[in-house]
Amino acid sequence: MSVQCIYCHQIRAKNTSRQKQHLLECPGLQNHPNAPRPQSSGDGISSTNGFAPSSSNNIHTNNALSAHGTPMQSIPNGTAIALNTPQGSSSTPVRPTSKPPQKTPKTTPGSTLPAPPLDDVHAAFVEFRAKEEDKCLSVQCIYCNQIRAKNTSRQRQHLLECATYQNVMKESIPANNLLHRFDEGDIARSLQLPTPTLDLDFRISIKLNPKIAVGSVLYGHRDWVSVVGGQWAGRWGKGLVIPGGQDNQLVVKDLTTRVDATYLLQTNDDPPAYITARSRGWRTGQKEVLERLNDPMEANTVPANQYRFRMTVELETGDERYSFVNSCIWVGSACRRSNEVIYDAYRVL
Repeated sequence: MSVQCIYCHQIRAKNTSRQKQHLLECPGLQNHPNAPRPQSSGDGISSTNGFAPSSSNNIHTNNALSAHGTPMQSIPNGTAIALNTPQGSSSTPVRPTSKPPQKTPKTTPGSTLPAPPLDDVHAAFVEFRAKEEDKCLSVQCIYCNQIRAKNTSRQRQHLLECATYQNVMKESIPANNLLHRFDEGDIARSLQLPTPTLDLDFRISIKLNPKIAVGSVLYGHRDWVSVVGGQWAGRWGKGLVIPGGQDNQLVVKDLTTRVDATYLLQTNDDPPAYITARSRGWRTGQKEVLERLNDPMEANTVPANQYRFRMTVELETGDERYSFVNSCIWVGSACRRSNEVIYDAYRVL
């Protein structure tokens, strides 16, 4: 367990003796605006930290510390705390003439990686007892072999500063295993991002009219294919594909085909909901296979695994029952038949 000083906000391991010693040296406590100023007692003794001796047993300062001089009158071994003895016995409050030097915060190399979870902290250290008479266990970092006392908070902090551990974690980031990567020290090189997953959401069958050749255009040959109808079914409903949609296709020299289709879905609800759909993607593969796909007599005999037909799918509706589709993204895997396109839509999570 760790503790934080309410005056200087320094964080340290919970240890009563060291907490008492910290209060004697804490510049924030000595400079606290609500702390009472020391006043001379009959024997002319005042404490060094700005607290005045008091004979009252019921007075407490605003910070919940007893107003009996200092927060700690002696260190654990019984040695009295050194006090300043001012000259004379004036009753005027005596302000300390010098302040103890403030400690410079220890600087540690920063890490852009997130703090390791508790399981990773335990897995990164080997526990052992250095001496038989030791009451506390020691641990050794498996990455840099450094030995330290067992303390989970400090072990986690060590991992954030351990160069070997940091390098291992960075290499485990998939983007850092690509052929090209970000420069060392760039924040983008040390960020661990979640990997999206695909969840099969629905299947759709779209019946098509014979394509109409628009002709040669700037980047290839343009075909226009209109939608006759179809149906769809999935996790969140089923229904029909309304006639009237179209697929605006661009075929390049090697018969690779760019598809850009827009169509309307109707649900089986009463009353039905209407959802617009747009799918854009590419059909690629060996030229001989694509030639067979473009032949209505042979298209049904070409297995879907002999070519790639991939697309992105976007849905939109104003019906509140299906408003969730407006912010989803799908990727589709399709097959081309003589007068039909069938594809599975996977929601990206």
